[in-house]
Amino acid sequence: MHWPYVIHQTYNRRANVHDAFGGQRQSGIVTPKGVPGIFIFTGHGGGTVGYQDAFQADGSLRYTGQGQIGDMVMAAGNSAIRDHAISGKDLLVFEQLGKGGGIRFLGLFGCAGWDVQRQPDVTGAERDAIVFTLAPIRETDLEADDLVVEPAPVVDINILRARAFAASAPAQTKQGANSVTLYIRSQDVRDYVLARARGVCEGCSSPAPFATASGRPYLEAHHIRRLSDGGPDDPRYVAGICPNCHRRAHYATDRSAFNAKLQAIVMGLEFQAAD
Repeated sequence: MHWPYVIHQTYNRRANVHDAFGGQRQSGIVTPKGVPGIFIFTGHGGGTVGYQDAFQADGSLRYTGQGQIGDMVMAAGNSAIRDHAISGKDLLVFEQLGKGGGIRFLGLFGCAGWDVQRQPDVTGAERDAIVFTLAPIRETDLEADDLVVEPAPVVDINILRARAFAASAPAQTKQGANSVTLYIRSQDVRDYVLARARGVCEGCSSPAPFATASGRPYLEAHHIRRLSDGGPDDPRYVAGICPNCHRRAHYATDRSAFNAKLQAIVMGLEFQAAD
């Protein structure tokens, strides 16, 4: 899925989101059916009681979940945000610019965690509010991991697999997580996927084209169901592939068929690993 948005550019919500993709027109969390994305609007409360969104110094967004009256529950749009990586959905965050002011695209984010805070609802009554930490996904932070991250220690692959699946979904945290947390979780998934590949591309079955400075075979982690190769994801939907296959998966005329092939290969590998 190629999203037709440019970061910091202004759009019309009705024309550029709902007419194009559907979804709930009045909600701050929009989950259109059959679309690999969740649209999140910060500032949708217009500064009114019940929604207390705030950006942090590291660029992450503390985003109050869905539910106007009474305690919030982890359902509907809230569970969609929490589980977006597992379900293969991108989180697209927009800033609402006031009544009639359009919306500004802030980019793709990942759910790094969530916690419960006491906040007033729209009636002014105190309630438990679910507050997510949404961390911006920066592609440059997620490329060439071997240059910026120490190689994973030699660990039994079953331990790496357990870590990867534990990282697939953000957990409730006492304090909001951040982009560093998201990066570490993503690293857990990539460590396992690349270990699972055992130095051989899961797409074309060719050996890795070269070894990195740390001595590891060079392969790349590709999120089969998502445009961005960032953020934590379910290891059943991430492939360890060579750079050539990675470009093919994103840009080739047969990319849909190729990604379907990758999905079948990875599911087969994970079925064997689960035995």
